[in-house]
Amino acid sequence: MVKLNSIALFFTSLVLLATAAPSSDVEARAMINNCGSSTFINQSSTASPLVKDCQQIVRNISGSGTWTTPLWRQRKLVSYGTCAFGVEGVMPLGITGFKVGNSDIVDLINDSIKLFQWKGKVGAKGEMRCQPEPAIGMPHIKVEWTIYHN
Repeated sequence: MVKLNSIALFFTSLVLLATAAPSSDVEARAMINNCGSSTFINQSSTASPLVKDCQQIVRNISGSGTWTTPLWRQRKLVSYGTCAFGVEGVMPLGITGFKVGNSDIVDLINDSIKLFQWKGKVGAKGEMRCQPEPAIGMPHIKVEWTIYHN
């Protein structure tokens, strides 16, 4: 009788654990690319943001997102702790702004960390071409980006 109760308890435990296990369904997260390839320039120094803060930005925006940005001024798109990511568009006539996707930012931060991480800090800048706003028949425009101390 004891052996039968032990077996029943074992199988009951398995059933309860199986129903508590996470679902195998994975919700797709939108990674949005509005920009093309980029140049990279090392800006890492003692004054640069912490790599861990820049990595937190990557985690925070990995779900989805596009930032529409006006031309002619630097704009901070995202920040966490000591790390900020900003952009500035170089204006062609007829364009009022441009778009930067979450995947663009994620890739630039991750690549900058791989290339330029120094003593737990990272700083970088570069240029890329991004989708203009409005996008009616216009080529991608030059955008300067920077990872800097917040």
